[in-house]
Amino acid sequence: MTDRSTKLIAFGIIAAVAGLFLVVWTGLGTLTEDRDADGYLMSNPLTIDRTSPVVVSNDIGLLRGHYECVSEDSLVAFLAEPDDVRLIGTAAGPGELFVGIAPANTVAAYLDGVAHDEITDWECDQHNITPVEYTVHEGSAVPDAPSAQTFWTMSVSGTGQQTLDWTIESGEWAVVIMHTDGPGGVSADVRFGALAPSAMMTIAWVSVAVGLPLLIAGSVMLFIGIRRNRRTTTHHPDH
Repeated sequence: MTDRSTKLIAFGIIAAVAGLFLVVWTGLGTLTEDRDADGYLMSNPLTIDRTSPVVVSNDIGLLRGHYECVSEDSLVAFLAEPDDVRLIGTAAGPGELFVGIAPANTVAAYLDGVAHDEITDWECDQHNITPVEYTVHEGSAVPDAPSAQTFWTMSVSGTGQQTLDWTIESGEWAVVIMHTDGPGGVSADVRFGALAPSAMMTIAWVSVAVGLPLLIAGSVMLFIGIRRNRRTTTHHPDH
């Protein structure tokens, strides 16, 4: 193998691998991800079926700290965690579902003495959220009607699908999920999502634009280098 063919093969491998990496990993992977009409990457439904009348999460970071729940694209690891989140809740029965966000200490006062289940952690299997860890808080008080409270920073309620969008602010916040028509348990399907950072699409297109020529050039260099090496071997066989 000549030095020239060796260099062509080496450079071809490097260029082809780099091009493939850019096209597939940061390019097509981002461009082909399933987003809703507003650009949110959404998890699959999480079925909540608890006997407590309220389900709460005091860690808003769960909504964005587990970005892999809604995105299989590794590119997000190099970008800032998203601040715009979406919660979509649908009651399992005909009753009204309430979803609200408020300061954590205010929610704690609202739920003082009320039985509720706190989501403390979850794991992800691609877009599926499972398993979910709950901490059970005992109580006997009946919570006041959530829609009558004025402390919610953002809330939605009603029958059918309820969508809550919120831009995460600094501070300690809590998400509350409950029914509005009685003290029964919480039974609903909930999806969590995050708005893909705007830079993702730009980076994806640039990656394809840079990676595709690299992939083609690397493949050509690799082909030429291997072909020249075969010719050299044919003309100068070992004895």
